[in-house]
Amino acid sequence: MADADVITALAEILKANADVSVLAGSRIYGGELPEHETASMPRGAIVLQPSGGASMTAGSDSQHDTQRIDLFAYGATPFEAERLRRVARRVLTPVRRVVSANCLVHWIEVAGGFASGRDARTQWPIAFQSFQIFFALQEV
Repeated sequence: MADADVITALAEILKANADVSVLAGSRIYGGELPEHETASMPRGAIVLQPSGGASMTAGSDSQHDTQRIDLFAYGATPFEAERLRRVARRVLTPVRRVVSANCLVHWIEVAGGFASGRDARTQWPIAFQSFQIFFALQEV
């Protein structure tokens, strides 16, 4: 049995939402923006990155774990980046026991406040929020 990919699962949840699609299309990526995307920036896009955080099941034999994920929402303007972050939050936080990309996601919760501004390197408008995800470690 393969390990579950929680980043892909979250990306697929977001891509399936019509409100996210209006703002970002299918431009939802794990890790970083692909190089082919940078020539068209700034515009609506989301990047999901694991950011550590405490495991709720460390030291146990549980086949489930938690992971903190940082969501970076880009937009053509600061207002559009922040709007995309708010829409993504509205899509993610109601998730309860959903299978996405063969990953069972039990829940997604906000893991702190949000921030917005400009990317330090590129100066593109960006908005940020962290989420804590509880999910099955093995694909279903």
